[in-house]
Amino acid sequence: MTCKYCNGKLAPLRSLTDGEFCSDDHRQAFFAAHPQPEAFESLPEQELPTAFDAGGTPNTGRSPRKDPSSILLSPVAAQIPQADFGAPTSFLNPGSAIGQEDEPAKETEPPPAVKLPARGKRRLWGAPDWIDTAWRTAPSDLKVLALLLPLLLVLAAVLSIPSLHVHFSSAKNNALKARVRQKLSSEFQVLGERIASRAAIAITDDFRSGLDSWRSRSNLTHTWSFDSNGFVQPGPLAILKPTEDLRDYTFEFLGEIQQRAVGCAFRARDLDNYYAIKFIQDDSGAIPTLRLVRYAVIKGKEGPHVEKRLPSSIRADMLNRFRVEVHGSDFTILAQGEVVDFFSDQRLSSGGVGFFCTHGEKARLRWVEVSHQYDALGRLCAMLAPVGLAGVDKD
Repeated sequence: MTCKYCNGKLAPLRSLTDGEFCSDDHRQAFFAAHPQPEAFESLPEQELPTAFDAGGTPNTGRSPRKDPSSILLSPVAAQIPQADFGAPTSFLNPGSAIGQEDEPAKETEPPPAVKLPARGKRRLWGAPDWIDTAWRTAPSDLKVLALLLPLLLVLAAVLSIPSLHVHFSSAKNNALKARVRQKLSSEFQVLGERIASRAAIAITDDFRSGLDSWRSRSNLTHTWSFDSNGFVQPGPLAILKPTEDLRDYTFEFLGEIQQRAVGCAFRARDLDNYYAIKFIQDDSGAIPTLRLVRYAVIKGKEGPHVEKRLPSSIRADMLNRFRVEVHGSDFTILAQGEVVDFFSDQRLSSGGVGFFCTHGEKARLRWVEVSHQYDALGRLCAMLAPVGLAGVDKD
């Protein structure tokens, strides 16, 4: 081995006792030329500054080394500002020195909140709370009635004007009085006709009160029958009397085919003039479905037949809801809420609804409903100009 300072060869016994240097002088000279880093604990005790004067200057007086945790509690640590994450401190200010206190930061007040008007909560013309709440929660039909009621009251008051007695002194004035009364009477008659034409129509029959409202060539007590569940089983054609003078309407019924088919009629002017629709069972597939056959009967003679298959979702072995919309010369047929046919014909402009089953056919019906203009305005006009329909339920 050689000496790390002079590279001289070391004696074997010297390398065992003095390590890598040939003498103590070479050892000291080597470490003087090559200082080695030492840990915090290896520093001389007298070189650690542990005391400070009042100005924060370290005292060079030697003292025993203290526990490192005591240094954090020294006066210097007390003068270092602690960081506050809620507000800026002098420690974060690069222009401030340690030990100097910064001026306290001025707290800025948040800008006043701008109050916006709440949407959808505007009061109804300054009405009290209970009136405002009642108006906003009322159904739309009731709102329409409330808005139209003052106008109708004014019209009702004006209707009494023609009955006032006006005294005129001469025959010429009497003639003028008669013409005024006639003019006012004709105007009010036109107004009444308009109200009646806009009135709602709702005719329903669930067959619980019998068959007095139906007209047929035969005695219905023998040709039509009832089952144990209250369903009616139609026979020869019968027409619902209160619907005979109707023009436009919606015709709807709930029924089930028990054997072969069931037929219905609409725009039936009489028992020899009407449009007919038959719903016929179709057993050609795995699931029994329906076919639609429609035709017109004019003067007792059937016209050409038009046949269509209904969707497979409309089965023949269940109760089905059928609907016919009659508007002008256009007719729409629906089954279970699905449009299945549409056609136009101008030969019959008015007439009622009816049912029939021919020989070998059997079906049962639960109810039938005919309605027209059945909205809020229509119901209001119906109250002012009611249409008397005997033998059926009318709303």
